[in-house]
Amino acid sequence: MKNKNEYFTLITGASSGIGKAMSEEFARRQRNLILVALPDTGLGNQCDSLGVKYNISSYFLEIDFRNPDAPQIVYRFIHEKNLNINVLINNIGVGHAGMIGNFPVDEINEMIMLNIYTTTHLTNLLLNNLKSCPESYILNMGSLGAYVPTPYKSIYMASKAFIYYFTAGLSSELEHSSVKVCVAMPGSVPSNKKMVERIKKDGALSGLMSLSPAEVANYIIPRLLSGEKVIIPGRITYAIYLLGLILPYGAVLYFMKKIFLGKKY
Repeated sequence: MKNKNEYFTLITGASSGIGKAMSEEFARRQRNLILVALPDTGLGNQCDSLGVKYNISSYFLEIDFRNPDAPQIVYRFIHEKNLNINVLINNIGVGHAGMIGNFPVDEINEMIMLNIYTTTHLTNLLLNNLKSCPESYILNMGSLGAYVPTPYKSIYMASKAFIYYFTAGLSSELEHSSVKVCVAMPGSVPSNKKMVERIKKDGALSGLMSLSPAEVANYIIPRLLSGEKVIIPGRITYAIYLLGLILPYGAVLYFMKKIFLGKKY
């Protein structure tokens, strides 16, 4: 059996937002890291800094997950370096808003590639590696919006609904294995300037649910490691989730349309 310090946590989208906050928190917990993100995002410096600060082993890989071969490239990187993964954080994702019929093709493709394709293929490729560990974890990043079909964000919310159901099914498949599977369903997270502007544009509801990347990471990680299957960070976010369960489906859809109607997407 390998020593705990010989295992690695792999985090996608690690150079900013929740991914960056998670890399800091896992490093603080003495977890070795493999950080994956876009080129020219300062990932190398971030990786080196965490390695020195927390005395851990750290690797990084700069890659664009819009490339269909990206999951396979990550897989080869891990196996060529003979690294053992016991935590997989599928954090990469993007959200665009707009009206169907007016959506740019590249934005649709980007959401499908980053939110669905990458998570599915990385999980499939790395699962045997994870199963070989005495205890391992998969965290897929969903969204509270996955519970509610949302006009003008229909593709993004549907992609996160895929993540929710994919994770639930996978969790059942792996019930008697060493792999614990979890989905996190945060509300609004101001992870960059664009997201801050979008939260303001989406109105008071998004603002109420907003948590910083560090708050989200610090809430999720201990619950992931304790074996929780669904994590909804933040009291207000959880209260809104419960309200959505109580209200009639038609009423929820009506209110969501009212909230986002006229946002000039």
